[in-house]
Amino acid sequence: MKPSFIALAVASCIGLAGCGSDSSDAPVPVDKPIISADLYLRGLNGDWGTAEHAKLNYLGNNEYETVLRVARGSNQFKIADPGWQIQYTYFEEPAAFDKAQEYLPKPDTNEACMNDDCNSEITFEDKGYYKFSVSFADESRATMTVTKATQEEAEKYYSDAILDPAMVHEGHQSKEVKLFANYDDSNDTVIFSVKDPKAELREFGISTTTELRDALDQGLVINEQTGPRVVSGDVAFDALFALTMKELDQLAVSEIKDGNYNYNNPIKAEVFETGAKWHYVWTRDLAYAADLSLALMNPTRVQNGLNFKLSAFRNTTDQQYDGEQIVQDTGTGGSWPISTDRTTWALGAERLLSALDGEEYNQFAERAYKAISNTLEADRLAAFDAKSGLYTGEQSFLDWREQTYSTWTPNDVNAIGSSKALSTNVVHYRAIQLAAKLAEKYDSTNAVKYTEWAEQLKTAINDQFWNAERGMYVSYLFDNGKDIAVDKYDMLGEALAIISGVASDAQAKQIMANYPHSEFGVPVYFPQQPDVPVYHNRAIWPFVTAYSLRAAHQTQNVAAANNAIQSLVRGTATNLSNMENLEWLSGKSFIIHSDHGEDPSLDGPVINSQRQLWSVGGYLNMVVETLFGIHTETGTLEVKPFITSWVRNNLLAQSEQITLENFTFKGKNYSVTIDLPEVSKEETGYYPVENVTMDEEGHFHVTLGALVNVDSSITLVSGVKPYASEDSRVYSPQEPKLVVKSVDNSVSIDVTSKYNVNLYRNGELIQNNVVAQSYSDTPTGFACYLAESINDKGFRSNPSQPVCVGEEIRIKLDGEYQPLKDNVSVVTVSKDSGVVKGAESFTAPVTGTYQLDAWYNNNLGQLNTGITNTVKLLEVLDDAGKVVGQGYLQMGHIGENQGMRYSTPIEVTLEQGKTYQIALKDHFNMSYLKSNETYIYAGGIEGEKNEAQIADIRITPLM
Repeated sequence: MKPSFIALAVASCIGLAGCGSDSSDAPVPVDKPIISADLYLRGLNGDWGTAEHAKLNYLGNNEYETVLRVARGSNQFKIADPGWQIQYTYFEEPAAFDKAQEYLPKPDTNEACMNDDCNSEITFEDKGYYKFSVSFADESRATMTVTKATQEEAEKYYSDAILDPAMVHEGHQSKEVKLFANYDDSNDTVIFSVKDPKAELREFGISTTTELRDALDQGLVINEQTGPRVVSGDVAFDALFALTMKELDQLAVSEIKDGNYNYNNPIKAEVFETGAKWHYVWTRDLAYAADLSLALMNPTRVQNGLNFKLSAFRNTTDQQYDGEQIVQDTGTGGSWPISTDRTTWALGAERLLSALDGEEYNQFAERAYKAISNTLEADRLAAFDAKSGLYTGEQSFLDWREQTYSTWTPNDVNAIGSSKALSTNVVHYRAIQLAAKLAEKYDSTNAVKYTEWAEQLKTAINDQFWNAERGMYVSYLFDNGKDIAVDKYDMLGEALAIISGVASDAQAKQIMANYPHSEFGVPVYFPQQPDVPVYHNRAIWPFVTAYSLRAAHQTQNVAAANNAIQSLVRGTATNLSNMENLEWLSGKSFIIHSDHGEDPSLDGPVINSQRQLWSVGGYLNMVVETLFGIHTETGTLEVKPFITSWVRNNLLAQSEQITLENFTFKGKNYSVTIDLPEVSKEETGYYPVENVTMDEEGHFHVTLGALVNVDSSITLVSGVKPYASEDSRVYSPQEPKLVVKSVDNSVSIDVTSKYNVNLYRNGELIQNNVVAQSYSDTPTGFACYLAESINDKGFRSNPSQPVCVGEEIRIKLDGEYQPLKDNVSVVTVSKDSGVVKGAESFTAPVTGTYQLDAWYNNNLGQLNTGITNTVKLLEVLDDAGKVVGQGYLQMGHIGENQGMRYSTPIEVTLEQGKTYQIALKDHFNMSYLKSNETYIYAGGIEGEKNEAQIADIRITPLM
């Protein structure tokens, strides 16, 4: 993520050589650029970024140029250096072609900008090659002109600027043509070919008529590599596996880099990077990919990556939880514990452990146990709600706030921090289970404790996330004094609940039957968000599809399994890559709404990378685990294939026998051969395993039994166009807006929505499915109101922003107050502040539960990223100095210099008439970890930072 513009480095001695020299010779003019740093056209897609083609090439006289290959549609970008220390942008209106326009340093605020990050915007009506010419008169502005590149200009930067897709099939002996139906009744054609089907290492060609993301070439050649390969007689099936193995090899790197770390300089590491556009290692991406099969395909590289995502505390800290923690990467509001899905690491570790043996197993198991245990103990303090028995924090992977949460949450991220997410709780359950298992060897007391924690968490998940009416788990619970189960659902959470044993068999079958699918695959989230572009919203993510396939296999839901398999195959085949994501009602890697007269701001997926690591893992998992049936959960290799009639009669129609060769497990090579039944017209059912044999050389031979028809179905959405943005069959309504006022002894609540609404007070439903209008209420004590809209299909919106009224107690803190803005003064509470007490005590007016939160400013980073979410322990003490209640406040980034927000609250029980004192103590955040010593923004290279400017502590009775 990107910070604001920082002062530019301007070259000294401009234009002269030998400045300061004693030489009597005449000075020799030297062409030295005003901007000393390398500059790039940095955007989200295609060749925009810090790759070779995006670099602005210096021509002399402070002029630069490059040529980019771009796809149709809109792009956002800046002229910037690799570390985002320099940023120029044309931010007030879209950029034009063939016109010199001035690009200015990024402003400190986004008030005058077209978009949230003050990016330049440009729309290309045609894909092709475009020249970008940039010049500087001084460091205060750049001038850029965008023109269509000539053939000569294009070939200067792209040696393969034109490639006839037919070339990839020249000289090949066998060819297979597959048609993939589109939503508009057209077809995409993909041609597969192989040069010599019997070669030890085959050469494949694949070409597609699909309009590819980033205007990439429409064909490619794949040379099969040593290692696992598929031999089936079906050219398409074999070629797609070879393509995926090639992409896995491309992702295997010796160094990684990210603009947030080490000034974008390479970091040596023998690991997998995250994608063609993502050159770093992130905890959840690696963990899910490892779990999906990469831990079996390359355990050494996966182990390196998992170890890279562990970190001890810095030497300058108090060394809390002595030993390593799992890293929560930069994220919402400054990361942990707003984001808490770092426990996904345990899924990757568990799969890796199944592939290790001997001393290698012992060493990693001990390290994994200590790191997981340390992480769980830390999360139990800062991210566990004892009242609900659930962990707080953002949804796993669904971390682009407005994509799945209420539209107001990007500006108030603490609401996400105090929510509870299904997926995040399930991965905590898995981490606790693994800790309990490993503790049997390392700490028998903890083994008992963690077993109890896991059982309690499973019960809490089922009690509070299960929606019996929908027959699914809700995606998250919104904290409004009491938790509100939001009418949103995500397939990752559902699938993890099924395969992790949280869901009962009956629940699992309901989920797979009830979760909506399109003919192109399963959306990661449902219902969709209105007026939000495609990314997590309205999207298929192949790695989530792979998890849904696991869940379908476990429940023997053949329809869901077929949908997942065809989605994975189609996505890889038509796009010539394992893409990051796809639009869910078309299966396309990009939907341009203006093609259909719709709002172009909804185009997407907004970002989409080729060879995304967890998508590669998802495809391999489909082939290796599902179709060939390789399972290693017990630490031994078992073969239990799941082949449906649709797979036999469509995907493998050209095959009589399929073989997976050269699969290595714990140092030994294995192969699996499956004899297929006769091709038929059946489209339902699956073929059970009748017999499995293995010879001394590790060759498995599988015979399948007669077709078994099972009672399985899915909820299929049809007739909705991918560019339709308000169809109530697939979209939830916009959340309402509230105006709340105290009037005499009552409260007036004005609700604005074009739908009926539900109205809540402190988490209690007080108006059910009523017209949006003005309502009156007579609460006792402090009251926070929110509402949900309900559309004609019964889908409820995300919650509106709560509005609170009522009596409250405000306690200032000891310390020196400084003015922040008019009528607001604050005291800085940092990691070095020690114990900060309230400036005065307070008396509870009634006996009951109270919420305490801080009114604060934290502008250490942007709302959507960073490592400096402020975390402090708040204690409430009685007049004898005894702690009667405590909890951890989170004060996430707010993205404003003078803005104020309320922290996440804590709850304590107080007695009427008794006097209490408050005290704040330091805790830790992700900046305290050694792994962030090279992070270039707040909390990184200049040292850990756990700091907020606090005006006061608010105390309110929760009645």
